[in-house]
Amino acid sequence: MNFNRFHAVSLLLLLAIFDSLFTDFGIRNNHISEANPLMRYLYGTSVPAFYLIKIALPLLLILILTKIEVKKYLNLLIGGTVALYVLILFQHIFWMTIIL
Repeated sequence: MNFNRFHAVSLLLLLAIFDSLFTDFGIRNNHISEANPLMRYLYGTSVPAFYLIKIALPLLLILILTKIEVKKYLNLLIGGTVALYVLILFQHIFWMTIIL
């Protein structure tokens, strides 16, 4: 796996962890609701499973990327995913500044 790609996917993992923590905090305190219907169902069913899936998916991506030759379009998708997670993190920070 390319060094820069490793950093991007590691950042994705970190962002997924923060997203999980902030989402859990917001839901537990009735400040937000989970927008993703699948994750909303999972959270309602099992909070540990919610965390497991949110954190396991980037870890699975790291594992897959170590096994395949990544094409340029995958680098773009990884970059886009990181950008989307950064926007979600800023959204969490925004609503937390409003409520706290």
